[in-house]
Amino acid sequence: MISLVAGVVVLYNPDDTILSNINSYINDVDALFAVDNSEAINQSFVEQLTKNSKIQYINNGGNQGIAHALNVGANKAIELGYKWLLTMDQDSKVTQTMLHEMFECTHDKDLSTISIIAPFHANPYHTSLVSEEQCSPVLVIMTSGNLLNLLAYKVIGPFLEEFFIDYVDNEYCLRSNKMGYHVIQASRAILNHKLGDLKRHKFLWKRFYSTNHSPIRRYYAFRNRLKIIKIYKEHLPDYCKFEKSRFFVDAVIVLLYEKQKFKKFKMMLRGYLDYKRNIFGKYHD
Repeated sequence: MISLVAGVVVLYNPDDTILSNINSYINDVDALFAVDNSEAINQSFVEQLTKNSKIQYINNGGNQGIAHALNVGANKAIELGYKWLLTMDQDSKVTQTMLHEMFECTHDKDLSTISIIAPFHANPYHTSLVSEEQCSPVLVIMTSGNLLNLLAYKVIGPFLEEFFIDYVDNEYCLRSNKMGYHVIQASRAILNHKLGDLKRHKFLWKRFYSTNHSPIRRYYAFRNRLKIIKIYKEHLPDYCKFEKSRFFVDAVIVLLYEKQKFKKFKMMLRGYLDYKRNIFGKYHD
């Protein structure tokens, strides 16, 4: 087992139910940085949270975005000499053996070439990853539940704060790939993760999943996906081709299955226009 593991959890308007999620992994880390992106601080929650001496609460001064909060946690961990950082969403829960399985799958690998060790993200429709391989390479992975190699982070650079939210994880994975690092996924390490308000649909012979993200999230996803394609189209053309196809798929899913259709399409258009104007960071009316 590798020691010197810290954690960061990004908070946004948390309530007391988040405490049980944090308790699912607090014993697996040596320290936890709770970075709060809330505009209004829940003092009762903070009081409950900080009863645990492992947890350092950090008021981020309002919503600075997921990338900024992750970078705050990574820099704190590096300052204190940690080698690995567990990156957590507030609504994710760690299963008992998750971290053990993640480290187990790397016993025969050169850790200096690995940027991220990832779990399998379980949701109500995908509960387990059927794989003969205990540890498999992947190109991109969601942030929550990952073990971030902080030595690699210092070389790769910080999470891209101009993205604010959405595709922050993808961009970091793609950048690490371009720089010769690998992202690996441990098939037996299970993270219970909430992805928006996920719903499953069937149209003809195809199954679709709608995340029912808000209009503002549609804005960030549309804008940042365009930037991803621009940055990595030469290095990873197949991935970028897939992302281009997602524009059509997402539009169909919103049109057929999601509410607030007009607002979402309006925000997707705004995302396109801001991309063309090179406007990034936090959305402003």
